[in-house]
Amino acid sequence: MKIIHKSSFLPLILILLTACGGEEEKKPVVKPIQSIIFLDKSASVFEDVDYVNRKYAKVLQDMVNSNIRTRGDRMDIYYVHENTGKAQVFSDVCQAAVLEDTTYASPTDKEAIRNDFQLSLRKEKAEFLNQALTHLMKPNPTATSKNTDVWATLEVVNRIADTSATVIVYYFSDMIESMPGANRRDFHVKPPQSRDQAETWAKEDAVKLKTTLRPELAGRLLIYLVSPFKPTSTTRENNPNVTYYWEQLFREIGVKEPVRELN
Repeated sequence: MKIIHKSSFLPLILILLTACGGEEEKKPVVKPIQSIIFLDKSASVFEDVDYVNRKYAKVLQDMVNSNIRTRGDRMDIYYVHENTGKAQVFSDVCQAAVLEDTTYASPTDKEAIRNDFQLSLRKEKAEFLNQALTHLMKPNPTATSKNTDVWATLEVVNRIADTSATVIVYYFSDMIESMPGANRRDFHVKPPQSRDQAETWAKEDAVKLKTTLRPELAGRLLIYLVSPFKPTSTTRENNPNVTYYWEQLFREIGVKEPVRELN
């Protein structure tokens, strides 16, 4: 994927930040949510950069509003490039929480507690979103942009995922694996030409990657792809066989839930 250069992004940040939070608690939290976000910082160029920025920013806003709800919810952000495994840029855990026991609190005190919680949560959501948008907008002028190691995201997830949480992985990427070496894939040079070839490659690669994810983790992962392509993109621009390769690869290494694409 190519570095996305932004021009005037401050108004969008302000608009999105003011939209965060403010929702009443709907039900008790059963399990925390851990959102692992991979932002592609390899070198690709897209015709409509503004479209990509708006699409990515909207998904990030929706993700923060849905997944940052109370104490224990967590967000981790990594860049995807030549050195994905060492590219962590953000990690934090939400601290906003309602007092667990308000049984003997007066109605006035309960209302104050709820208001304090909502204010605290709005502030935390705003900070999480600001961090996500800031890192989304940062260019990558370094040599790491020359290659794209998507495979390494599996090792990252295995290393940082909290098995006591609901772990949701988001790929903001064209998913063009591009690494040198006899045992690697370079979809810029040689992409899969058919669904059959994509499935064959996925099965071959799964043999090498199967042990990357703990089975108990892989079976519970939720994975979302957020591509930079418009719905009107051609197959040359947005090769469906690449997406199919990843769908099959994730399935082969033990991910039970189907991979979903977010528009």
